[in-house]
Amino acid sequence: MNEHSFIKSIHKRLHPDVYKWKIHDTYTGGVPDAMYSGPGGVLFVEYKYIKAFPKWDTTAIKTSVSVLQLQWLERMNTAASATLVVGVEDSAVIITSKFIIWCANIHIANIISRPISREDVTNWVRDEVLNAAR
Repeated sequence: MNEHSFIKSIHKRLHPDVYKWKIHDTYTGGVPDAMYSGPGGVLFVEYKYIKAFPKWDTTAIKTSVSVLQLQWLERMNTAASATLVVGVEDSAVIITSKFIIWCANIHIANIISRPISREDVTNWVRDEVLNAAR
């Protein structure tokens, strides 16, 4: 699996009432991978995927998220909802704030203590944009 197929696996499971837009912007740096909307609001998501965990628990997980992407997420989180989803093998972590701090400190212990499945990611996206009472 790679990042593209990880995102595709999320999108194909989404509820039909969730509007999804896979963003491909070659002109503006830092724009997230996807935007979702529904009666509960708008959500921007930057996806990162790594194929396997590092061998050591203390090794930082490198996500290849750029400074521009982190800045975009921080800026959008004040106007809408913005999230970083890091997929590893069949699990994922959803990061909803303090993106710069988290990206510098993602270790296996963080993933293992907060792991969710791809289906859980799909359900979380659905709940974020379809539930108007937030």
